[in-house]
Amino acid sequence: MADAKEKTIALISSTAACNLAAVATTEKVLYTVPTGKTLVVTNVILREFSADEHATPPIITLGIGGGDCDEYLGDQTINVTANYAEEYLMLRPIQAATPVTGDYVPAASSFSMEITQANGAALTCTIDVFGYLF
Repeated sequence: MADAKEKTIALISSTAACNLAAVATTEKVLYTVPTGKTLVVTNVILREFSADEHATPPIITLGIGGGDCDEYLGDQTINVTANYAEEYLMLRPIQAATPVTGDYVPAASSFSMEITQANGAALTCTIDVFGYLF
């Protein structure tokens, strides 16, 4: 039977307790692409926040690990309100008048999050990556 991740947009990975208060330039691997496959990421969900943001909110990038880690999205300020227990954030490139281009995540590479500015206080969340493999 074929893997659903190769036939539909699916939950590729779910990583709990991602520390958004880690030191800047800390990289967190969210998924490593299997040998012989390529990953297309369609969106990323941040959920289950442990607290609301600090006066200094976290800023993250998402992309191929080990480099700039910003191929999917550059700096994203993670704004979590006092209603953090009921909220989730969806991150994805937004199409304007021109189509959005993206980079494939090749086999044996990782799709990762990098913190470019740490939250000013303790803050964790679960990060879900959606997409498909081919």
